[in-house]
Amino acid sequence: MISLSWGVASDTGRIRKNNQDSYIADGTVFAVADGMGGHVGGEIASKLAIDVFAEAFSEGEDSPNIVEVVRRANSAILSRALKEPKLAGMGTTVCLLSVSESDSKYQLNLVNVGDSRGYLFRGGELYQLTDDHTLISEMLRSGEITRDQAGSHRARHILTRALGVDPEVEIDHWKIEPKEEDLYLLCSDGLTNELTDPEIGQILSSHEPAQNMAQKLVDGALTNGGSDNVTCIVVQVMNITPPSQGIGVPEKSRIVELPSQTKMRERLQSATRAVGTESVERENFVTVSQIRKELEDQAREQRARDNANRYASAAVRVNPVITSATSRSTELTAIPMPLPRRATARRARFGSFLRSLIFLLILAIVIAIGVSAVGIYANHSYFVGIDNSNVAIYRGRPGGLLWYNPTLVEKSKLSTGQVAPYHLSDLQKGIPEPSLSAAMGLINRLTSESNQISSTTASAPSTTVPNGVTPTTLAGGSG
Repeated sequence: MISLSWGVASDTGRIRKNNQDSYIADGTVFAVADGMGGHVGGEIASKLAIDVFAEAFSEGEDSPNIVEVVRRANSAILSRALKEPKLAGMGTTVCLLSVSESDSKYQLNLVNVGDSRGYLFRGGELYQLTDDHTLISEMLRSGEITRDQAGSHRARHILTRALGVDPEVEIDHWKIEPKEEDLYLLCSDGLTNELTDPEIGQILSSHEPAQNMAQKLVDGALTNGGSDNVTCIVVQVMNITPPSQGIGVPEKSRIVELPSQTKMRERLQSATRAVGTESVERENFVTVSQIRKELEDQAREQRARDNANRYASAAVRVNPVITSATSRSTELTAIPMPLPRRATARRARFGSFLRSLIFLLILAIVIAIGVSAVGIYANHSYFVGIDNSNVAIYRGRPGGLLWYNPTLVEKSKLSTGQVAPYHLSDLQKGIPEPSLSAAMGLINRLTSESNQISSTTASAPSTTVPNGVTPTTLAGGSG
C-alpha cells in the first residue's frame, strides 16, 4: 500500500480576469491543465481535459493507460471545437501524475504536454522531471541559443505542443519508482514564470504539510508579480508497503541523462562498482554539488570550443535515449539529473521598468507637442463677429477649438444697425481673418461701406409732389 498526502492551491493572479487553470487531486490521479485560446476557450479546454481524467480514473480500472487517457482528452477538446466554431483554436497544457502497481511494486506515471511542469524534491534536491514543449526550449536543447538568450527571447512563450491543436499529439511519459518522503510538484507556468527553482526548492524543504507548501508557492508567485493564473499540486509520499510479490522480475531502472552528462555517468558507474553497490544508490558517493560543478566546467569548455570554431557549421548534439516521445514512454524509468540552473531565467525587472518609463516619457512629449500646436493655432487666429450690438474682433476660432474658447480683443464703434444687411449673417457666424490687422481692415471696410450708404441716402432728391400738381406737369416744366 502507498500512502499519500497532498495539497492544492490555485489563483487567478493579479492581471488576469478569469482563471483558465483546472486541476484534479483525488489520491489516485493528480493533474494540472493550463488553458489557452481566449477568455472562454482556454477555461473550457482545461476543464474538458480534467473531466476526461476524472472519468477515466473513476471507471474502476486497476491501471488505465495514462497515455491513452491523455489522447482521449485531446479528442474531446477537438470535438468540442468542431461543434462550436467560436471555440476554434482553444487548447490546454497538461501535467498528470497517477499511481499504479506494476511488477509487484508501486510506481508513479507522469505525463506532460506543453509547459506545465512536474518536479521531484528528494533528498534536499529539486529535480525538474518534465521538458517544456516551447519553441525556446527546443532551440535551447538543439544548441541554437544559450540559456542567457533564452531568458529574454521574444518567442519564449510559444508552445510547440498542446492538447486540442492536432489530432495526433506527442505525449512524454515517465515511470518513476517512489520513495518515502518524496515530494512531487505539478504546476502551471504561472508559478515557474515568477519563482526560480531555488525559491521553489526552499519552500518544499520546509517540512510543512503539503497544503501549506502549495499555498506558499502560490503566494510567492503573487508576491513576485502574479502575471498569470497559477496552480500548484504538492504530493508527498508518506509510506510505502510493497504489494504481494509476484513471479515477475522487476524491471531495472535506467538513468535519464543529458548529452553533457555521459562522462559523469561513466564515472559514477565506476565508483559504484568499486564499492559493490547498485548504480541507483550513486548519490551516496558523489554529491549533487560535485555533479553541478562538473557540468558547469563542461559547459565552459563547450563555449570555448564553439568560439574557436564559430565559422564552422555547428553539429546538433542528440541524445539517443531521449530523441522522441515514443522512446520516452518505453525507456525512461528513472529521474533525470538535477538541472545545473533553470533553463529559462526571468529577465531582470529593471529592464522592463526602464522600457515602460521611456515609453511613458515619449508619450507625454508627444501629447505636450500636440497641445502646444493646438494652443498656438488657436491663439494666432482671429475672426470678426458681434459683441452685443457692435462689430468686434475676437482671438481664436468661431465656436471655439477643443478647450480654447474665443476671447474678445477689440470692440468697434460700428453697430449692427449700420452694417449692410447682407453682412449680418456672416458676422453672426464669425468671419475668420489670418491676422489682427486683417480683421481691423475688414471692420474699416464695413465702416466705409456704411458711410457711403448713409451719404447716398442723404443726397438723394425729394420726390414729394405739391398739392394740386400732377407728376406729368412737373416733368414738363423741367424742360
